[in-house]
Amino acid sequence: MPVCVVSNIDRSDLEAALEYHGLVFDHVVTSEDVRSYKPRPEVFLEAMGLLGVAAHDLLHVGDSLSSDIAGANALGVPVAWVNRSGRDLPADMTLWAQVENLIELADLLQRE
Repeated sequence: MPVCVVSNIDRSDLEAALEYHGLVFDHVVTSEDVRSYKPRPEVFLEAMGLLGVAAHDLLHVGDSLSSDIAGANALGVPVAWVNRSGRDLPADMTLWAQVENLIELADLLQRE
């Protein structure tokens, strides 16, 4: 399964963090790259283009209601919300899944 990191952080900061942790992904898109911050659509659209998938074939994983969930919802992208603190989901937002951590998400994806 190809993975694209989409982040509101500057590219150099993200690349430094990925290198520090030894993480490698198929693609990386930052707000700096597209000159726009989530929840605006540009970063999501760039990721879809790089991955060659339509919105409904993508799964966006994020923890921010305003940036991640709202942005993905606006484009019809399914969302897995990493809700570490047990916050309530606003009624106007929809999710594919809600998890407390990425290990829980990995388990869920293996069952799909």
